[in-house]
Amino acid sequence: MYIDYEKIGKKLRFGEKFFYEMKIASNCAYIKKNIKKVKKRLKGKTPIIAAFYVYDDTKWKCQSVYDLMEKDERFEPYIFVTKNAAPENNCNYQTDEDFNKVYVFFKNKDMRVLKAFDTAKGRYIPFEEMSPKPDIIIYQHPWYVETSQGPVVCSKFALTYYVPYFISDTEERFECDLRFHRYIYKYYIPNDFYKKLYSPFMPDNGKKLVTVGYPFFDYFYLNKEEQDNKYTIYAPHWTVCGNNIRYGTFDWNGREILEYAENHPELNWVFKPHPLLYKFLYTSGYMSKEAADEYYRRWANAGILYDKGDYLDLFRKSRMLITDCGSFLIEYLLTGKPCIHLVSDAFKGNELVRRICRSYYEAKTPQELETYLHMIVEERQDPKKDEREKVPEELQLADK
Repeated sequence: MYIDYEKIGKKLRFGEKFFYEMKIASNCAYIKKNIKKVKKRLKGKTPIIAAFYVYDDTKWKCQSVYDLMEKDERFEPYIFVTKNAAPENNCNYQTDEDFNKVYVFFKNKDMRVLKAFDTAKGRYIPFEEMSPKPDIIIYQHPWYVETSQGPVVCSKFALTYYVPYFISDTEERFECDLRFHRYIYKYYIPNDFYKKLYSPFMPDNGKKLVTVGYPFFDYFYLNKEEQDNKYTIYAPHWTVCGNNIRYGTFDWNGREILEYAENHPELNWVFKPHPLLYKFLYTSGYMSKEAADEYYRRWANAGILYDKGDYLDLFRKSRMLITDCGSFLIEYLLTGKPCIHLVSDAFKGNELVRRICRSYYEAKTPQELETYLHMIVEERQDPKKDEREKVPEELQLADK
């Protein structure tokens, strides 16, 4: 029987946190029992039906894993496209148009893709009702996962795995100790640095952590031919203002970089904003919707406005990245190319990303940004190149 511990705590008006923790403990015990049953059922089963939970194609980072499963007779992989469960007043909220865009993305790649949301009825389709029903589920997002598609309910019939769509750049415990992390069966991490970082925060002392590398980097290992130097990429984070991590530096460089791009079309600019930036600009009140539309329109005229999930080829063909996005700071490393890190006062970073950023060019003011642009673009100088090339192996991120 399901017990709504949170509701009980609120009704009694005391001990809400106590009942919240009781709910988590109850769910963890339930999941533990289910894991034993599911593992017994799956022993010797072929093929294993593997479902990749996806609600945002721009954060799809498991293509290499899907491809390997597709070639292995022991597995039959599927993409389960759904919506996240963010409320309508949240900048993460997804429309039917957003959902269909993600579905088309995978359909156009000729992958096995199924809809796990019914737009006609506005209903999340429980994964237990999907055909085929998954044996394992691979999540890439820990946020806004609808209950019937989440790890607690799905533990009844599937083993649940977490492969983050990013390499974390923080030392905060929310990267490893949300309810989602407690409920998942295995949590895959890129290197031993994160095992050491996360384990003290986790109730099981990191027993579910498995060091396997970062699937997104497989692209670079598999595409080592000569790279182009065609594009200059500007990739701003969405946290422009408000109560959030505030990595965004758009307030002091968003208009300036656009104007620089308009004055230097020969650099073949690509505007690759965080997927949440556009909505956040006007829902936060930072800009009017008309001003945000005009800003994006000017970028579309100045270069390429890129909002797709397949951006690694874009990275490979670029000459330079200008960004304040934490995940891009790490992902761009394997290109070996220069990056201007637009540094926010709020950006602290963990030890790994701080080491990476020391091999980049860190701009904290418009003047520093202008200096680095002049050095890299006009003088074609990259004095940190040799240092940067040593970092992947040093951080256990290089191909073996």
